[in-house]
Amino acid sequence: MTEDERYMELAARLAARGLGATYPNPSVGAVVVSRQRIVGRARTAPTGGPHAEVGALRRSGAAARGGTLYVTLEPCCHVGRTGPCTTAILEAGIARVVVGVKDPASHVDGKGIRLLRRAGVEVVLGVLAARCAAVHEHYLFHVRHGRPFVTLKSASSLDGRIATQSGDSRWITGEVARKEVHRLRAVHHAIAVGLGTVLADDPRLDVRAVRGTSPTPVVFDSKLSLGRKGGKRYRVLREGTLILHESAAPKAARARLRDLGVEPIEVSQGEDGRVDVAAALEALGQRNIRSLLVEGGGTLLASFVRAELWQRWYYFIAPRILGEGRAVVSSGAWPMVAQAPRVQCVSTRRFAEDRLWVLEPA
Repeated sequence: MTEDERYMELAARLAARGLGATYPNPSVGAVVVSRQRIVGRARTAPTGGPHAEVGALRRSGAAARGGTLYVTLEPCCHVGRTGPCTTAILEAGIARVVVGVKDPASHVDGKGIRLLRRAGVEVVLGVLAARCAAVHEHYLFHVRHGRPFVTLKSASSLDGRIATQSGDSRWITGEVARKEVHRLRAVHHAIAVGLGTVLADDPRLDVRAVRGTSPTPVVFDSKLSLGRKGGKRYRVLREGTLILHESAAPKAARARLRDLGVEPIEVSQGEDGRVDVAAALEALGQRNIRSLLVEGGGTLLASFVRAELWQRWYYFIAPRILGEGRAVVSSGAWPMVAQAPRVQCVSTRRFAEDRLWVLEPA
């Protein structure tokens, strides 16, 4: 590993520690090196705070002059909640900037690199590019496609059941695996479930077992059943929750949900009579939702699988046999094996007695 790669790896690790806490900004890592000594390091502060470059330069002080700045994502050159990072870099007297990946957002897209070069700063692009792109994959995917990066999550028995025939699902996997699920929640911008999961489990959809920022709850509820008069008050019905529904949903239900601080979002209806997944992702993308963790149930997971609109699947498997029960993908039907979608396993991990398969589309 070269010297540049070694410092960029440190910047990437810093960036990874901030994932989930900086939305809608990406969590960037920055390291300032002068005379082969680290004089400052930082990651993007929580939303509204300074960017990584500014934080690292402040920690460096006068020692930054003539030094090298390592940053995982191209520095911005526009005014947002904070001033341009390129201005801070030039004012600090940095002589060389090493960038992991270019920022494809239209307000950046190479502008920061060109500005620095015109000012006489040496800029090196592409050091540990794959590593940095992996850290920023949610942000980069959203910028390029206009919709959130979708991660599916399921926890099943060996025979592919997420609940017994009676609907009992607590707990299929053990405590160690469930803690990992909360870690996943903490690094995603939003978390989605279907109406059936809300009715059956009354989930909080927040982060509890680990330190981290809770994602924005999203519920797929085509008829806005959760907003009907006299209905039970579920824990997910709170300030900031988004509920996706189709046009026939009652206006009175929309008003009741708004009174709770919930935002109903109307999207088109799919062929199955439910909320269209592609339209839902487009609507979430327009609200700058960078990533979406889909936790179920089986009907909602099936919708994403059928639509081929997912990027990664965290499939937890417990050493249990449930027999007749509810399937992981409960409403997908492919008449021939050759027609069934294929996936590839990119890694496996063990959590006590449970196993995790990390899958991607083949």
